[in-house]
Amino acid sequence: MRARSQPACAKYIVMTNPLPRSLLDADAALHALHKRRHFSEYLNPINAQEARKAFDAGAPAPPFAYRELDWADEELRLLDQLKPPGDHPMGELLNRAIHRNRLLILALTLRTTEAFDALAREACWYPDDELLVQAADQRPASDRARFVLGAHDLVAALRAALDERDMRDWALELDPVMSARVLVDGPKRLLKVNSRARFRERDVRKLIVHEIEVHAQRSANGARQSLKLFASGTPDSLVTEEGLALYAEYLAGVQSPGTGWRQGLVVQAVDWARRMGFRELYNRISDVGGRALAWGITQRIKRGLADPAVPGVYAKDVVYFVGFHQVKAWLEAGNPIENLYVGKVAIDDPVDEWIAEGWLSPQPVPSLFRRIAAV
Repeated sequence: MRARSQPACAKYIVMTNPLPRSLLDADAALHALHKRRHFSEYLNPINAQEARKAFDAGAPAPPFAYRELDWADEELRLLDQLKPPGDHPMGELLNRAIHRNRLLILALTLRTTEAFDALAREACWYPDDELLVQAADQRPASDRARFVLGAHDLVAALRAALDERDMRDWALELDPVMSARVLVDGPKRLLKVNSRARFRERDVRKLIVHEIEVHAQRSANGARQSLKLFASGTPDSLVTEEGLALYAEYLAGVQSPGTGWRQGLVVQAVDWARRMGFRELYNRISDVGGRALAWGITQRIKRGLADPAVPGVYAKDVVYFVGFHQVKAWLEAGNPIENLYVGKVAIDDPVDEWIAEGWLSPQPVPSLFRRIAAV
């Protein structure tokens, strides 16, 4: 896959300056914000089941309700006060992260098509024509394995996996207000499991490599660096983050049948949602993948919007399809997996240069990837 072009501000000038105090202070303040607030709590609807009943009864869109961001103005003022040095490459990186967080808070506050569009354009989430062709070319496959485990079963397995990896300071929590089945909050050292979710036996190993050996481990490694930005993620790290998690599933042999096809359908649905309201999008996806899949995809990419009946999209979910292909190509071209475990970085981040400057240090790599690197 051809890597998408990055914004001009994604280029960095490497300098030999030590990390200045103003940079460290701004970084600490941004990290503290991430420890105070978990944005998905305000992105996911708190009435999903009731809203679906209304939609099934004929409403043009489910009447989603959300937690109110009564702290938004306070945190936006804090972000405005952060002034990392713009002439330092890490200052430029942190400024971009601050701007990205501002756009997300505004999207969750305003909940308009325009606010989510600004976020998507800044993050380069919208698929281009080449990506849409590749997404449409995936082959479907059915997963016939039965759901036999509940949320408590998964929590027990994840707890054991964390303890085995000496990550005993990480907590686990059941949460009924989630669109995902499992979610990692790195700054809080917390894994959340959807209390309403069911799991296949294969999902245990799959979620250990995906959520713990990628998301939690990269965040834990990043927390050991001088800049805590590497625990929450550099501005362009999300594509690599989710791509590496899917590649870990692939290496472990636990990727669900049809994953590429479903993620390809998500990419197409993000493009359709820019022109369609909830009902039209749901019907379009139903024609391709059935009603159950249509509800899951449509809810995820229309969540956050105050009025999902109008065109608009939370476009983040394209990162799974894009990221898997980018990370797979990058690693199989011989690039070092060690660079991706200094923290939450992107494959395009100049990690070798940052290590040479002393701004990053190498960190542990999970055994799954160490075996691959040794081949």
